[in-house]
Amino acid sequence: MWTDWLKGLIGKSPESANNARPTGQAQASPPSEWQSLVRCWNGYNREAGLKAIRSSRSPQRLEAIIERLNDWVPEVRAAASVAFEDYLIPQHADWLLAQLPAVLALENRRRANHGPTISRLEAVLAKSDYLNQCEEIFWLSRGACARLLFNVLTQHKVESALEAFLISALHHLDFGVRRMALSKAMELPETSAQKAIAFGLTSASGILRTQSFHMAIRFPEGRTNLITHALTDPSPSVRSAALWAAKQHGVDPSQILQDRLTGQIPTKKVYWLGVLGLAQRLGARLPESWLTAGMNQSSGAVRSLILAIAGSDKPHLLFAAIGDPSRDVFEIVAKGLRELPWNAIEHELTDRLEAAWERLSLSRSHAFLKLMPRWAQAGFLLQRLHQNANEAYWLEQIRWWVNTQPNVVADPATSKDERQRIIQQLTELETARALPVGSVGRLI
Repeated sequence: MWTDWLKGLIGKSPESANNARPTGQAQASPPSEWQSLVRCWNGYNREAGLKAIRSSRSPQRLEAIIERLNDWVPEVRAAASVAFEDYLIPQHADWLLAQLPAVLALENRRRANHGPTISRLEAVLAKSDYLNQCEEIFWLSRGACARLLFNVLTQHKVESALEAFLISALHHLDFGVRRMALSKAMELPETSAQKAIAFGLTSASGILRTQSFHMAIRFPEGRTNLITHALTDPSPSVRSAALWAAKQHGVDPSQILQDRLTGQIPTKKVYWLGVLGLAQRLGARLPESWLTAGMNQSSGAVRSLILAIAGSDKPHLLFAAIGDPSRDVFEIVAKGLRELPWNAIEHELTDRLEAAWERLSLSRSHAFLKLMPRWAQAGFLLQRLHQNANEAYWLEQIRWWVNTQPNVVADPATSKDERQRIIQQLTELETARALPVGSVGRLI
């Protein structure tokens, strides 16, 4: 039965379906059949459809050809490439521009090398008769389309028009285009190039500022002042570039930092990040006035930097920030406390965590709890169970602790007597069926 169905579907026997190539009559299918042929499951039919599709030209046919340029059958891709050549003439630039995203998307599929196809397309679009259309689309495009059109347009701009175009392109929607425009601007005369660099140095993007800094440092005029300002830029990449340049050109970063720390305390986040970032990089200490003002800032990034710089020497700052809502601060506090010996933080951490537990998310409470030795974690939860009216909640936390421990709890920091006391309390809970049978035996 299935063989009859297959014959009716493809007009061949199963034995010949995979081996027999369509006849010359099938290859010369009428133009009206091209739509079904190019989407057929049979590769020979798709190849025949691409030959039939060349009988006329239309946007719909171009779209079908582009789809077949990435066909999984090499012979079909070759036929599609031949058919695509029919459209690589200026008369069809409108259609090619409309299909530009689809053509450029072929590069990401990597089934074949589509570089030559894209290069030929770029050459067609670069014809002077169509540059105005390309420019209109360029300002509305993003991604690969915008970058290709940027290359097309810059090839044919005269010097006077190129400067204005590149300055405008620095405001383009696509970030990649802005970077390309900045690089291209270095080919302009020095005065024009410096206009583009000046724009890049004031950009909100740290990447563009870094790129502009590397370009600007080539010019001797104002170099020291440029390095001085870049050393306290809020972007780490700009500061790294400035530190390298400072070493090359005899600028002392420590003196720049000292001048900032003895000056007025910043009022804006960007200035805080710049000065604190440089202080952290140089391993410098901050004045108390800066520590106090920094911990009172609304920006979690600023508070976390203060703690990263001063937390190891001033653990009280870490303890005071245990309940801070900022994730950046939480990560720095947890990291800073983890690096301190347990006997130095035992009492303060226990008291702080007890007071802040209900205000913290459960994940953060557990993270701070894990800073304790393993048996001390259980001791903390057991103490909360005995002192708190919410017995069900703390029993659930104790069950969580038991379930997350390895089969044998290794904890040399907790004394033997304290460990026995905790094990006894857990055994009583197991006897009362508050913990699964065998829980304590697995831990000891």
